[in-house]
Amino acid sequence: MAPSPSYQVLLLEPGRQDLPDGGLSSRLRATLERHLVTLGLEPDSSLRVLDAASFPSRDLFLPLATVYFGGPRQDPASTSILETLRADGLFVLPVVPSLAQYRASVPPVLSPINGEALSPADPHLEHVAARVLEEFRLLRSRRSVFISYKRDESHGVALQLYQALDARSFDVFLDTHSIRRGEEFQPMLWDRLGDADLLLLLDTPHAFTSRWVEQEVARAHNLALGMLQLVWPAPHQRTPGTELAQPLLLQPSDFQGPPSDASSTLVPSKVAELVVQAEAARARSLASRRTRVVTEFCRQAEAEHLEVVVQHTGHLELRHPSHGFTHVFPLVGHPDSSSLQSLAEDCARIGPPSPRGCLVYDPLGIWPGKDSHLRWLNDFLPARSLPITEVLPWLRAH
Repeated sequence: MAPSPSYQVLLLEPGRQDLPDGGLSSRLRATLERHLVTLGLEPDSSLRVLDAASFPSRDLFLPLATVYFGGPRQDPASTSILETLRADGLFVLPVVPSLAQYRASVPPVLSPINGEALSPADPHLEHVAARVLEEFRLLRSRRSVFISYKRDESHGVALQLYQALDARSFDVFLDTHSIRRGEEFQPMLWDRLGDADLLLLLDTPHAFTSRWVEQEVARAHNLALGMLQLVWPAPHQRTPGTELAQPLLLQPSDFQGPPSDASSTLVPSKVAELVVQAEAARARSLASRRTRVVTEFCRQAEAEHLEVVVQHTGHLELRHPSHGFTHVFPLVGHPDSSSLQSLAEDCARIGPPSPRGCLVYDPLGIWPGKDSHLRWLNDFLPARSLPITEVLPWLRAH
């Protein structure tokens, strides 16, 4: 018997559902399904897609995210559904042609919500899909990007991308902006890289003469961290040893000024394209890092002759012959109090056979102060965080 879906998404698109291509709802559904496959989930069994007609048959016990595609045409049925959702405090993301006409594009019940504007640079609705997956906790809500670059060759582009990604709600690490005065530079840099979703590499002609860039890329490989590589125009060629990164080859026409000028910036259309590419690459990177943690945990559990079952929701169930079940949630990046609270809520939602659970994560590069704080929290919270490097002794004491 096939497992029941774990997530529900409601797509409301008044007046446009009957378009030959299925409208925006069809595009979003395809993008969501693609990302679910990347995350190791089967779309048909994990996600139920609803519309206005099927909304009354929704499962009240499953997570529900709603996307409302606004515009000049609205209908009473969709508005009534939105009023129900808002009264129940459920997530709704309004997506509109332009934020300048936002109030005219949505029913009054959505006017207090911060909406998303459609963008020609994002035809597959990557931004919208990411926000839905964050609501399902399949992508973490903190969206972290680390920019690796050589200052005297690309500081103009680095700052421009920092500002553009920050405007899209990314937490961006840029060495000149992200470490507070008085903090020790190198430990904080490694901590932020270990907690990143994606490394954005500015591959300029002499970038790898910087030992920092070289070490950051090597550390990213060790973390299985995805890399989006911006390759400067000819005569420069892609730096050898970066074959695992996703390359984007820049042309001279992509720049406002000579590419050889460190203060030059990119044209706005290229920046918009790169932000969308970062969104898609981030999802793939998170999936890769999560797979690495899952594989290592299963390997150590099997060495102790313990059974691990991967659930269709993506979490693991550790089965111990004398202690029953423990729910194990692989985490990308470093835990914090919010992720531990989410763990406790997920364990309660999963319910029997056991409310016990732990977060497993890769501690490579973690700042010692953060590591000490997490160990302190473990003494007080029912849900604990567990570095993947300490799984074996935990299993033996479990």
